[in-house]
Amino acid sequence: MAKRIVIIGAGLAGTTAARELSERGRAVTLVDPAAGETSERPPLSKHLFDDSRYHLPFHLEAGEFITFVRDKATEITLAEAAAQSQQAGPTGGTPVAGTVHLASGETLDFTHCILATGMEANRPEIPGYPDALPVYNLAEAEWIREFVAESGAPLNVGVLGSGYLGMEVATSAVAAGHEATVYLRGDEPLRKQLSAPVRKALFEKHKEAGVTFIAHTSSPDEIPADIHNLFVTSVGARPALIPIDGLRPAEAWEVNEKLATSHPGVWAAGDCAQITDGTFALDHPWACEPVAESHGKYLAELLSTDVAGKAEPWSDIPWHWSFQGPEKVFTAGLTSTDATEAIIRHDPSGKKFQVFHFDGSGPDARLVGVETLNWPPMQAAARRILAGNNIPTRAQIDDPDFDFKAHSRL
Repeated sequence: MAKRIVIIGAGLAGTTAARELSERGRAVTLVDPAAGETSERPPLSKHLFDDSRYHLPFHLEAGEFITFVRDKATEITLAEAAAQSQQAGPTGGTPVAGTVHLASGETLDFTHCILATGMEANRPEIPGYPDALPVYNLAEAEWIREFVAESGAPLNVGVLGSGYLGMEVATSAVAAGHEATVYLRGDEPLRKQLSAPVRKALFEKHKEAGVTFIAHTSSPDEIPADIHNLFVTSVGARPALIPIDGLRPAEAWEVNEKLATSHPGVWAAGDCAQITDGTFALDHPWACEPVAESHGKYLAELLSTDVAGKAEPWSDIPWHWSFQGPEKVFTAGLTSTDATEAIIRHDPSGKKFQVFHFDGSGPDARLVGVETLNWPPMQAAARRILAGNNIPTRAQIDDPDFDFKAHSRL
C-alpha cells in the first residue's frame, strides 16, 4: 500500500527520520519554515566564546524521496474530523489518517505523521537587560558570537538559570577569559538534572574556576542593571505543540513505548515526546540529542514496514552529555536527582567518579542508570552494560574488586 508520510519539524529527530526513510525508498514530506536549511546544533551553548567545534552542519537535499515544505504547520485534523480527506491525495487507495493544515492555507494529507516539533525556549523579561536572549537557535547563537567578536575585550556575562544550558554558557565564558555570574533560584545549580554527588562536585569546580553564583534569585527584577555586558537566559523550554482536532496537550505529546500518540496514524519523536509506557517512561520528555536521533531512526524503521503494529518497542539506552568548560558530565539510562541509595565509585586519583542507580535497595537490585563525571571511557562502558543482557546487581557494583569496564565487554 502507498504511504504518504509527513514529518512536522526539521530538527534532529525530524531530519534523521526523513533521511533514514528516504534511504529505505520511502517518500516523505518535511514541513518546517527552515526545511532544507537545517543544522544539527548540539554545541550552541558550549562554544559561544571560542572558535572550537561550534555547530555541525546537517543538510538534507530535496530529491526523489524528500520534499521540503517551508511553511508552518498550524493544526492537524484527523480523517474522522475531515471525511473529505479520505478521498484526497494519491495514496493508492489507502485511506488517509488525517490532514496537516499550513499557515499558507494549503493542506497535506497523510497516512502517517511524525510530530518532531521540538521545544521552544522560555523567554523571561529581564528589566535591566532588554536584549537578554536564550541560546536556543542558530540565529541567537550567531548574534551572541558576533557581539563577543566585536567587543574586543573581556565581557561580564550574566546568566539566569542553572540547568545544563546555563552552566555551559557560564563555564565556557570563564574558560575563554570572561567573567560570568549565574543567578540561581535555589542554592545550587543543576538541581533538576543531576544527583547530589555530581551536581555538588560540579558546583565546587565551577566556583574554583571563577564562576560567580548569586543564590535565591526569586525574580528577574532582583538582577541589578548595568553590570553585565551580555545577558543570557536559561530558564527551561517547553515542547512546541500544534492542536489535533482542536486540542493540544498541556505539556507534551504523550506516546507509548512505540512512540505512537493516542491519535491513529500519528507518532511523536524527540524533545516534544513524553514516553508514558515501557522501560523508559518519564514524567517529562527526554530532551537530549542522542534520544532525538534514536527516535528518528526507530520511526523510520517502524514506518518502513507494513507490520508496524508488530514492531519491537523503542529500546535504545537514552543518554545525555554536557561539557561545562573543562568538566564533562554524562548520564545513561534512568537516573534520579533525589537518589539516596546510589553507589559511588572513583578512579584511583579520586578526580573522576561514577554514580550508579538501581531499581531497588536490596543486594539483587539491578543497575538502571549511571552518571559519569570526567571519565568518558567509563561512560562508554556504562552504555554498553545498560544496553546488554548482563546487567550487574547492587552487590556486584558494591564489591571493590568488581571490574566494571571488563564487565562491559562480556
